[in-house]
Amino acid sequence: MKNLSGIKKLYFLISLLILIIFNFNLNAQVWQSLGTGTGGCVNDLRVYNGRIIAAGYFAIAGGVLVNNIASWNGTAWQPLGLGTNDSIFALAVFGGNLYAAGKFTNAGGVSCSKIAYWNGSSWHSTGGIFNGTIYDIAVSTTRLVAGGNFTNVNGNPMQKIAKYESGAWSTMGAGFNDNVYSLALYNNIFYAGGVFTVSDGNSVKRLSKFDGTSWSQIGVGLDDGGVYALTVFNSSLYVGGTFTTIGGVVTNRIARWNGISWSNVGYGFNNGVYSLTSLGSKLYAGGDFEFADFLPASRIASYNGSSWSALGTGIGGSNPRVKALRSNLNDIIAGGEFSLAGGQSANNIATWRTTTGFLQTGGEIPDTYKLNQNYPNPFNPQTMISFSLPQNGNVKIDVYSSNGSFVTQLFNGELNSGNYEISYNASLLSSGVYFYRLTSGSFSASRKMIVIK
Repeated sequence: MKNLSGIKKLYFLISLLILIIFNFNLNAQVWQSLGTGTGGCVNDLRVYNGRIIAAGYFAIAGGVLVNNIASWNGTAWQPLGLGTNDSIFALAVFGGNLYAAGKFTNAGGVSCSKIAYWNGSSWHSTGGIFNGTIYDIAVSTTRLVAGGNFTNVNGNPMQKIAKYESGAWSTMGAGFNDNVYSLALYNNIFYAGGVFTVSDGNSVKRLSKFDGTSWSQIGVGLDDGGVYALTVFNSSLYVGGTFTTIGGVVTNRIARWNGISWSNVGYGFNNGVYSLTSLGSKLYAGGDFEFADFLPASRIASYNGSSWSALGTGIGGSNPRVKALRSNLNDIIAGGEFSLAGGQSANNIATWRTTTGFLQTGGEIPDTYKLNQNYPNPFNPQTMISFSLPQNGNVKIDVYSSNGSFVTQLFNGELNSGNYEISYNASLLSSGVYFYRLTSGSFSASRKMIVIK
């Protein structure tokens, strides 16, 4: 009997230790949609005046006619004037205005060949007339640079690249022999990436920098494919695309340039990289790949400095591709051509949330389902929502506006029985009354919360 008593005590201590260990912050990272998304491809994303701007080739966003560009205010999609009459491929903020570039010839009823700017209330022309498409734009404090497949601006020869400064368009060196698809400012120098190989008779294989008068090659250049994404992260320039080698060294569609030499970024990807961004200590890549570092990662992955990791189950649908990435607060916004994110419906745009955290409280198993009132309430911008689950199962927590429209999903996944608290950051929401709903099995309950800003 004494031995049995000792075993029971040991079992109790082990159980108590397990409860202590598992009373932790899960920091649940989940995919969620932005309303009902867009009716077509999202090519670029920016944050402008505190709102997420999505642009591409779509007429509708959230059921609203927007014409290729729309603003997400945290609860609904809204148009930017009358939008544009054709595709937008690139966005940039310059001089306090939002610039859009692409194939269009009209923005908000204003004639503007391939590029225009939104000042917060209306569209305006830059005065540039391009004879081809603009695929990307990048800015410094005084200059905007446009790259694409054009050869002429305002009747003047400009081969695939041009600069906009002091209200006028002008040449930027001799330009290139083929298309420019990506641009970035690194160490106060403009870099251009694409499928070109020559500038002014000199070899500039797929990536080049501008020294103020001419374009020059970066190292030995890229051996094959093309460059479709550039971003600056941790004092280096990260390059993504369809290339597989640099100077004969295998890089698998992504590489790092530190200003002196090239280096690998993990083992790379099995298919193209078309977008790059960073958040905190991580680099994010999007494209049409299925594997990163030889491990499954559907169209999007993060790099922690040593290896690539999938973001949940990633992006899915029919021939999905991530074409745009942007960080916003502590979240990653992904845009492109897809219908699923994390296995949930998400029409061409979704958010990878890193700002929702869980705390499993105590070790007892509740007898009934329960959804408690959030605290504090009213709140700005953080609140806690607690709930109880008497059994294991799939749990969904959704937020709705006062008129019943879906706003966002805080969680959708499997949880064990127990008591939980979830931290919600509503910084993207405007002031108003909202409802949060918990659904698990046949149980469903809703409560009201109030955001005050």
